Amino acid sequence: MKLKLLWIAGILLPLSLAHPVKAENSTQVQKLLATKQCPGCDLSGANLKGADLGNADLRGANLKKANLENANLFNANLSNASLESAKLVNANLFNAILLGANLINAELNGSNLSTANLQKANLSKVDFSDANLGLTDLTAANLSNANFSNANLMDAKLQGANLASANFRGANLSGTSIEKDLLLGINGINVRSLPHKR
Repeated sequence: MKLKLLWIAGILLPLSLAHPVKAENSTQVQKLLATKQCPGCDLSGANLKGADLGNADLRGANLKKANLENANLFNANLSNASLESAKLVNANLFNAILLGANLINAELNGSNLSTANLQKANLSKVDFSDANLGLTDLTAANLSNANFSNANLMDAKLQGANLASANFRGANLSGTSIEKDLLLGINGINVRSLPHKR
């Protein structure tokens, strides 16, 4: 009897630890992977780890808590999408459009966001540590409590961004378009080391 129970537990435990796509959105996941066209789709909690979504249309999609680790989102359109608490570790978001997107608590450490458009995006509490944000447009974005430690923000646009309690320790901010006086007191920033306004 004990052996039978252990056998059943051995079968059920891995199943309980897996994170399958919910039945109601599995069709939409399949559609996305097949066509790369899924605006407004419900992809919440979807496992898209390592997926090739280059040039995908995901405008207004719900990707809350989705796993997009190592995914290719090159030139993808994620305008007004919800990526709250999504996992985008080491994802390629080069030249992606995330205008007005919600990424609260998302994990973007080690990701490539170079030349991406994040204007007016909600990036509060996002982990950007070791990420590449060179030439990224963060105009009027909410960066409060975000972690940019050791990130590259060379020539990034930060006009009108909310930097309250953001961590820039070890980050490269050379060429960023922001007034030095706005950076005073921001965690990890040595204002004297920044270039003069151009």
